[in-house]
Amino acid sequence: MTHKLQLIDVTKSFGALEVCKGISFDVNMGELVCLIGTSGSGKSTLLRCINLLEEVDGGRILLDGQDITDPDLDPQPIRRRIGIVFQ
Repeated sequence: MTHKLQLIDVTKSFGALEVCKGISFDVNMGELVCLIGTSGSGKSTLLRCINLLEEVDGGRILLDGQDITDPDLDPQPIRRRIGIVFQ
Protein backbone atom coordinates (compact mmCIF):
# COMPACT_ATOMS: atom_id res chain seq x y z
CA MET A 1 0.00 0.00 0.00
CA THR A 2 1.29 3.45 -0.89
CA HIS A 3 0.79 5.81 2.03
CA LYS A 4 -0.48 9.17 0.88
CA LEU A 5 -1.88 12.41 2.22
CA GLN A 6 -4.27 14.14 -0.18
CA LEU A 7 -5.88 17.55 0.08
CA ILE A 8 -8.78 18.10 -2.29
CA ASP A 9 -10.13 21.64 -2.74
CA VAL A 10 -9.61 22.52 0.97
CA THR A 11 -10.97 25.86 2.16
CA LYS A 12 -10.79 27.55 5.55
CA SER A 13 -12.13 30.95 6.58
CA PHE A 14 -12.26 33.02 9.72
CA GLY A 15 -15.39 35.10 9.32
CA ALA A 16 -15.17 36.91 5.99
CA LEU A 17 -11.40 36.29 5.73
CA GLU A 18 -10.71 33.28 3.49
CA VAL A 19 -7.21 32.09 4.44
CA CYS A 20 -7.14 28.82 2.48
CA LYS A 21 -8.94 28.71 -0.86
CA GLY A 22 -9.23 25.57 -2.97
CA ILE A 23 -5.94 23.97 -1.91
CA SER A 24 -5.20 20.59 -3.50
CA PHE A 25 -2.02 18.50 -3.42
CA ASP A 26 -0.72 14.99 -2.69
CA VAL A 27 2.17 13.95 -0.44
CA ASN A 28 3.52 10.40 -0.68
CA MET A 29 5.19 8.53 2.17
CA GLY A 30 8.79 9.64 2.56
CA GLU A 31 8.33 12.97 0.80
CA LEU A 32 9.26 16.17 2.57
CA VAL A 33 7.15 19.25 1.95
CA CYS A 34 7.94 22.86 2.78
CA LEU A 35 5.23 25.54 2.78
CA ILE A 36 6.57 28.98 2.00
CA GLY A 37 4.62 32.22 2.13
CA THR A 38 4.38 35.63 3.68
CA SER A 39 3.18 36.21 7.22
CA GLY A 40 -0.57 35.67 7.45
CA SER A 41 -0.84 33.73 4.18
CA GLY A 42 -2.42 30.65 5.80
CA LYS A 43 0.56 28.27 6.16
CA SER A 44 0.03 27.50 9.84
CA THR A 45 -3.74 27.33 9.41
CA LEU A 46 -3.37 24.77 6.62
CA LEU A 47 -1.06 22.63 8.77
CA ARG A 48 -3.49 22.90 11.69
CA CYS A 49 -6.26 21.66 9.39
CA ILE A 50 -4.14 18.71 8.26
CA ASN A 51 -3.44 17.79 11.89
CA LEU A 52 -7.15 18.20 12.79
CA LEU A 53 -6.55 21.12 15.13
CA GLU A 54 -8.84 23.27 12.94
CA GLU A 55 -11.93 22.16 11.01
CA VAL A 56 -11.96 22.79 7.27
CA ASP A 57 -14.91 24.70 5.83
CA GLY A 58 -14.87 22.80 2.55
CA GLY A 59 -13.01 20.13 0.64
CA ARG A 60 -11.55 16.91 1.96
CA ILE A 61 -8.34 15.66 3.51
CA LEU A 62 -7.58 11.99 2.88
CA LEU A 63 -4.98 9.89 4.69
CA ASP A 64 -4.43 6.56 2.95
CA GLY A 65 -7.80 7.01 1.28
CA GLN A 66 -9.69 7.66 4.55
CA ASP A 67 -11.51 10.99 4.79
CA ILE A 68 -10.08 12.43 8.01
CA THR A 69 -12.37 15.46 7.84
CA ASP A 70 -15.26 13.21 8.91
CA PRO A 71 -16.63 14.89 12.09
CA ASP A 72 -17.38 11.49 13.68
CA LEU A 73 -13.71 10.43 13.46
CA ASP A 74 -11.54 10.33 16.61
CA PRO A 75 -8.66 12.72 15.77
CA GLN A 76 -6.07 11.30 18.19
CA PRO A 77 -4.96 8.26 16.12
CA ILE A 78 -4.69 10.49 13.04
CA ARG A 79 -2.60 13.10 14.87
CA ARG A 80 -0.13 10.38 15.91
CA ARG A 81 0.48 9.54 12.23
CA ILE A 82 1.18 13.09 11.02
CA GLY A 83 4.41 14.90 11.88
CA ILE A 84 4.55 18.68 11.54
CA VAL A 85 7.48 20.95 12.38
CA PHE A 86 6.86 24.69 12.71
CA GLN A 87 10.04 26.75 12.09
